[in-house]
Amino acid sequence: MNSRERVKLTLNHKEPDKVPLDLGGNTTGIHLKAYLRLLDYLEIEDKNIQYSDFVQQLVNPCEEVLVRFNIDTRYIRPLGGMIKIDKMEPIYEGKYVGVYDQFGVFWGNFANKDIKDILYYDPVIHPFADFKTTQQVRDYDWPDGIDKSPFIGLKDFAKKLYNTTNYALTTPPAGCIFEYCTFIFGFSQALKLLIKQPEMIIAAMEGFLKYWTDYCITFLNEVGEHIDVISINGDLAAQSGPIMNLNIYEKIIKPMERKLSEKVHQLQNIKINYHSCGSIPMFIPHFIDIGYDAVNPVQISAHDMEPCSLKKRFGKDITFWGGLCNTQKTLPFGTPDQIREEVKRNFNCFKSGGGFVAANIHNITAEVPPQNIVALFDAANEFRNY
Repeated sequence: MNSRERVKLTLNHKEPDKVPLDLGGNTTGIHLKAYLRLLDYLEIEDKNIQYSDFVQQLVNPCEEVLVRFNIDTRYIRPLGGMIKIDKMEPIYEGKYVGVYDQFGVFWGNFANKDIKDILYYDPVIHPFADFKTTQQVRDYDWPDGIDKSPFIGLKDFAKKLYNTTNYALTTPPAGCIFEYCTFIFGFSQALKLLIKQPEMIIAAMEGFLKYWTDYCITFLNEVGEHIDVISINGDLAAQSGPIMNLNIYEKIIKPMERKLSEKVHQLQNIKINYHSCGSIPMFIPHFIDIGYDAVNPVQISAHDMEPCSLKKRFGKDITFWGGLCNTQKTLPFGTPDQIREEVKRNFNCFKSGGGFVAANIHNITAEVPPQNIVALFDAANEFRNY
């Protein structure tokens, strides 16, 4: 069975020959610093290191690394990814250094740091922070999702990769509705508005829905026939639980996210891999109802995210994409033996009946030692057979 068949089968909740493995997405990626040490450790040379996500400082793993770990996925990446940045050179804005995205959000870090020591960039300047009315939101100079410039050359690239390899082809995030409200208003302000002025959040989500719908139409018209999985972002939870009342989610956010999901499924017969960190069991039935086929990163360290329990409750209806090893503790600070045992335990929980794509839980962070990365994927390969 080849990689594409393996991923498709598990997404349809049937057991393939092996659990599929993923590395290199925007939430299954690897930080530049960790990657450079990994290359040295494996004695692999990558002469063309490129960012897959500048603000998270993630890079595209080279083909030799992906083959070394028997990775089943390859990514079709629009220029800039979800957070489109015209120039990758950080600029200075007051006390911050960073970059602007297509929505006018400034992703920065403190300017007193040496740029080479910056590990990632956060949304620190929010263009809607002082907005008081929905008219200000609607009158904003929203970017054009029909812009084809991020997709130049992708059609031929995707077609060639699809026809000359057997990898499952997936994408970086091609949509982000509520979560981007926390970037454009500011996190605390967005949550306050959800309660006090929900019409402001609704107006912003309408803007994002139009942008991402146009973006997905443009993107999928170029490469859709060659794509197996498309990703959508939407962080809704923290470590301890949802970041908003579930009734607010159902009334305000869910209808918007459903519209994007329905449009994607209408455009192309592909699967949707939805991203939300944190404790998400309260949301999973809604994800299933919306039409999401998989959920990542499966943050097993969060509240009520025990792997066997997740599989028992939801495993027949949604695919778990991630869940390999605790990224907050075991992967950066554990031993290779501890990593192997945790991977084995998580495979035993998730793999039965399909519905599992194994990947690092969110991104491999800068401090993770290379021997632990090797231990992670070597263990995954050891225990992946059905």
